[in-house]
Amino acid sequence: MESRQILSEKIHHLLKQYWGYDAFRPLQEDIMLSALSGQDTIALLPTGAGKSLCYQIPALALEGKTIIVSPLIALMQDQVFRLQQLDIKAASLHSGLHYFDMDRIIDNFVFGDLKMLYISPERLKSDTFIQRMAKADIALIVIDEAHCISQWGHDFRPAYLEIADSRTYFPKAAMMALTATATDHVISDLQTQLKLRQPAIFRQSFMRSNLGLIVIETEDKMGELRNLISRVKGAIIVYVRNRRSTVELNDWLNSMGISSVAYHAGMDKQHREASFRAWLDNRCRAVVCTNAFGMGIDKPDVRLVVHMDIPPSIEEYYQEVGRGGRDQKLAYGVAIIGKQNYLEAVENVHDRFPEFDYIASIYVKLHEYLEIDMGEGQYAQSIFDMLDFAKWSGEPMKKVFHAMTILEKEGWILLSDALKEPSRVMITTDHTQLRFTDAIAELKQTIITYLLRNHEGLFTDMVKIDEERIAVYLKKEVAQIIKILEILHQEQIIYYQPKVDAPQITILQPRVIKKSFTIDKKTYSKQKQLAETRIKSMVSLMQHDDVCRMQYISAYFGEKADTCGNCDFCIGVNKESLTIDQERQVIDHLKQSIIHGPVHLQTYVMQYPFNKRKRILNTIKNYAYERKLDINNQGMITLPS
Repeated sequence: MESRQILSEKIHHLLKQYWGYDAFRPLQEDIMLSALSGQDTIALLPTGAGKSLCYQIPALALEGKTIIVSPLIALMQDQVFRLQQLDIKAASLHSGLHYFDMDRIIDNFVFGDLKMLYISPERLKSDTFIQRMAKADIALIVIDEAHCISQWGHDFRPAYLEIADSRTYFPKAAMMALTATATDHVISDLQTQLKLRQPAIFRQSFMRSNLGLIVIETEDKMGELRNLISRVKGAIIVYVRNRRSTVELNDWLNSMGISSVAYHAGMDKQHREASFRAWLDNRCRAVVCTNAFGMGIDKPDVRLVVHMDIPPSIEEYYQEVGRGGRDQKLAYGVAIIGKQNYLEAVENVHDRFPEFDYIASIYVKLHEYLEIDMGEGQYAQSIFDMLDFAKWSGEPMKKVFHAMTILEKEGWILLSDALKEPSRVMITTDHTQLRFTDAIAELKQTIITYLLRNHEGLFTDMVKIDEERIAVYLKKEVAQIIKILEILHQEQIIYYQPKVDAPQITILQPRVIKKSFTIDKKTYSKQKQLAETRIKSMVSLMQHDDVCRMQYISAYFGEKADTCGNCDFCIGVNKESLTIDQERQVIDHLKQSIIHGPVHLQTYVMQYPFNKRKRILNTIKNYAYERKLDINNQGMITLPS
């Protein structure tokens, strides 16, 4: 084992070589050295603290290979893309890949120079995969978003429980568990579930003193948002809870002259990436998004994160709002909430946990929709449009979505986002068979010749191709090229995998009769109770205006902290009255404003900074009580007659 000093020098060199940084962020180096020493490690680092580097650099420093277990395909692909951009060997296995590609990636990982392999937790349930991995020199197993392994975590996935069992095949591998948001209960539980061996535990404080958390309760949410954006300079994220709202709010912002893009999981990957890139490159100020936006996002100059609805938990809220101010400069997290939002937040939790009979009925309808017979379907893949399925089944889209999410968590299916995977071709016969005599022989030969001249490895690998480029080069129609490729595939001359640009579903288990369908009801009930508890805590955070909000969050995660100095409580939103001079200035300005006609109370108050509004509102109401101003039933202010 190399000395701590040598290991420290090695990881500093890798940091500079690949990422260009001279120093680590707090705790990063200690976490890396713990893993490099072969010790099991738990790292609890808030959003933006650099969790990914904590395993990526050790993966490069270790002689052996690293497996990273990650819950989302999009997150895996994003991480792999970033590493490949740095010329680092990494790949991911996911349902959008053909088995030829999976086979090649696994071989390269086991026997070749591939250092990092990202997989879903479900992959560890495959005996074939585990047996092949047992031949590799696995030095480190990383569990990203490790709260998913705990039944007390806010996004529990039963497949994560398989991780500890698979470890018996890799007895020499150290294990690293990473998460951004976990209570003490979750940390204790994941130690047990992962069977960690005397783990080193690293925690970074949840306190973000440069992040001012503010709650504005209003029924004029759009007006408040416009006013807020006009006052805060810099990049903006606006979170909403459903896809339709992203489009509607994005259109409204653009109509107000505020450059904005929409982002949600239902958009095709190319469109999502275009929106993200426009925002990242500062070609627009705001991105309006669902919680699909955020994983792997590292834009340092976000000055404002707005929530137009109440998130389902403090964990999710803290992750989302934590994407502001990563450059350590002051940023604001503002929740613009109407009274109805509190009721909707509680109802959404109930919707997320439908009754078991309903889940079972969706399971049956899904297999009927996909035309899968009893006992069949394991590992079958299909293009899947959930909206079309909902219409076909006659069920509300929202309820179908939640039932499908549960089926995925319980290991019955695997859903993927729209994967913009290019077409691929592999020649499956030998050279002697590449001569044709039928009516379309000339075109077949022309396409095969083009492929051989322009692509390497066609006899050993699935190679990416572009049908449009082939058509332009050969001066043919794209449809004609695709048709010939399909014929060559049918004749077993090539294996042709057309491009995928739509969501997919993979059936993970053979179809069973409805009576045999089951889920872990005990865990499901516990998760429902936890979700109800979490939304109560979230609502309490929104409604508590008598304590520092960052202090409240820190206490939720079991940490004692001082006041932050920047939230609405700390900057005096709830002070009851203005000074005498401030009061005089407000009333003089108000009287000047209403000389030419009545002014609406809320409209007038909104022009002031949010931390002064309550006091200004009280001042105006006191003047009205003393008959120095008149306020009618519509809230219009006039001078006394």
